Amino acid sequence: MRGSSDAERTRRRDGLQALADAHGFDGLVVCGRGDEFVRGRIQYAADVYQWAGWGYLAVPAKDEGVFLADPLAGFTHVEPERPWATDVVVTQEPGRELASVLGTSGTVGVVGLDDLAAPAHIAQFRAAAPGLELVDATDAFDDLRAVKSSEELANLEETSHILRTVFTALEAELRPGTLVRDVLAEAHRLCRQQGCVDGIAMFSRPPMTAFTHGIDEPIERDDVFVIDLEWGGPSGYWLELRRCYSFGDPPAAVRRLWEARLETFDACLTVMRPGASTEEILVARDRVHAKHGLTAEGSVLYSAHGIGVDSLEPPWVPGKHRELREGMVLSLHPDARLDEEQRALAGLVSVGDNVLVTTEGGRRLTYEQEDWVVLER
Repeated sequence: MRGSSDAERTRRRDGLQALADAHGFDGLVVCGRGDEFVRGRIQYAADVYQWAGWGYLAVPAKDEGVFLADPLAGFTHVEPERPWATDVVVTQEPGRELASVLGTSGTVGVVGLDDLAAPAHIAQFRAAAPGLELVDATDAFDDLRAVKSSEELANLEETSHILRTVFTALEAELRPGTLVRDVLAEAHRLCRQQGCVDGIAMFSRPPMTAFTHGIDEPIERDDVFVIDLEWGGPSGYWLELRRCYSFGDPPAAVRRLWEARLETFDACLTVMRPGASTEEILVARDRVHAKHGLTAEGSVLYSAHGIGVDSLEPPWVPGKHRELREGMVLSLHPDARLDEEQRALAGLVSVGDNVLVTTEGGRRLTYEQEDWVVLER
């Protein structure tokens, strides 16, 4: 796995220090856990990849960080010869260790205080340092890492290149009679072979209302189906990408629904400019939905969300809205609540890709345009 460059480390370290100074923090704690949704917080701040268990990065003012690790030891330095957090403490009492690193008075910003840190660990921390004020710093941290550097964008584009390659290779294996489980197993093999560090491969066909991780049933000649790949590349930067398939041209009604979904995606791209609210993505989505008799009313599923070294980062759309800034990257997959007839016809036929916010609107990072893939004519 490839870590960040010296210049990128300096940029992030300076950003964290500026965050602490702006909020009056005497130190920072970054909470982590070994899953794809929050492990990236510590990886971003220290190039530590956590694949299991909990972890805490303690960053005293003007000093290097100390990484406190679960005795499970489910972590690794991304580049062992260049550790960012040079002091690692494996402990069963992280609260007490945090107090020993950060002192017992002052103000500490805690990234993940309200959404991730174990209550028992925080209680132990408070008991060991009663003079410390703990303040949630999650939003400030997320805002810092929301705008991607040129190095981060290169990492995201590398993952895009890999998944384009994987889909091309995988399509050579798609034929009637092939077991779905074998298709997804091959997708995993190809992604791992290309250096991806973690991810999932999923499949759906009508009338499925959800993706499956694999079933022992063959692909049929008259199927329309969707393959979804969500992977972190060699740098740990993620892409959620899906493609739609058929043997021969899809039925006209399926094609019309897919084209409506594509029109929705493109409409969302046009509003993804600096200064716009992420709520405008939903307005654009709903405007095109209404034109085609679709709706997402009442749905809390994300139509877009931030993405980077975690597969899910703020903003969450709907949910945790933000003003868009140039250089932000969102995973865009506009949701629609299909009725029973539509699901029976097209299942989860949809569009998804990473999108960079630019002054000209959203720019796709993987495919310049979306094509329905016809495997055989």
